[in-house]
Amino acid sequence: MILKKLFLRNFRNYTEENLAFNAKFNFIYGNNGQGKTNILEGISYSAFGKSFLGCSETDCIKFGENDFLIESEFENDLENRDVIGISYSMEPKIKSIHRNRERVSSFSSEIFGRYPMVFLSPKSMSITYGNPSDRRKFFDILISQTSRVYLDHLKELAKILRQKNALLRNYSVFKKYTFAEMKNLLTSYNERLAEISSLIIFKRLNALSEFRQIFERNFSFLIQQDHRGYINYSSDILGELKSGTGNAVPELIREKLINHIQSIFEEEVSRSVSLSGPQRDDYIFRLSKDVNQKDPGLREKNSFDLKNFASQGEHKTFLVALKLSEYDFLKDKKYTSPVLLLDDILSELDESRVSMIISHLKDYGQIFLTTTDKSYADKIRSFYKNEEISEFRIENGKTAALNEKH
Repeated sequence: MILKKLFLRNFRNYTEENLAFNAKFNFIYGNNGQGKTNILEGISYSAFGKSFLGCSETDCIKFGENDFLIESEFENDLENRDVIGISYSMEPKIKSIHRNRERVSSFSSEIFGRYPMVFLSPKSMSITYGNPSDRRKFFDILISQTSRVYLDHLKELAKILRQKNALLRNYSVFKKYTFAEMKNLLTSYNERLAEISSLIIFKRLNALSEFRQIFERNFSFLIQQDHRGYINYSSDILGELKSGTGNAVPELIREKLINHIQSIFEEEVSRSVSLSGPQRDDYIFRLSKDVNQKDPGLREKNSFDLKNFASQGEHKTFLVALKLSEYDFLKDKKYTSPVLLLDDILSELDESRVSMIISHLKDYGQIFLTTTDKSYADKIRSFYKNEEISEFRIENGKTAALNEKH
């Protein structure tokens, strides 16, 4: 899968811009605040239906304007082309999505996952530094791009939690139900919650078992020292699991969930909120520096929590390995190479890590890389042919293609 063209109108600081991209490497450089990241943000809309920076549609409209338009032209491995159009109007607040000029009624059903894409930006650091919700979001988006059923289960989970929490509030705060009525309804919600939650957790564990192998390989490639990175899954009912599902089949998970929910019945009623389920689980990132320990099991046992004890450089290396593994995972599941968006990832990395990452990129498909340092282009050219790289200089929302080779 490659992105052939991008059209932006009134998006961020771009009044109107037409861009044609290289199928291999697109090197985008310029000073800070000129619009480099805005190009990647516009690209991300076509795959995710929203900004990868988490910004609202209103924030993306050019100052003084009322709407924006993004059009992206993709070409798959069979050379079939799709044009995705996304527009947003501030007054009235209307968001429209089209595929090949036909209106799309549901982005998640008709487009999400169709154009696999991986992005890495400074904001991605929240995955390793942030809350459990940031890590769940990373893996939920990853798995959802490869499994429509999993995405549907997440939607159903969200619906059940809204209904259950509303029931608890209506009973505790607004006194709309008797205790018997509330308990009867709550039992029904909990049974469905346990059923759908068991399927979600089981899918997460299976996906992590595959992802973890890919990650450990990529992490070992990026790190020169004899360090190892690990990813475990943690939940209230299962504890911290190292890999695979073991005996954690859906039926067992469901049974444990039901028992746990019953044990916290009074607390949930008192706090008027659901306190158990996959919406509270976490992915634990660990790092081992035990260079003298040769036994893999003992190495992992002696590993430490990345979030609380690792350096900034170790966080960044772990994150790059996560994102490259996301790429490999999607490529394997989708049978096509995702588009890779790299926003200013080389800054603040030492020379050895920069060289290691750049040398690794040659194994990937279409890449977009933004930077303030034009000299990185020379390093990249040592791994690519001249016709495989296009350079774009960005200045105040204007783009100059310096060597268009397509």
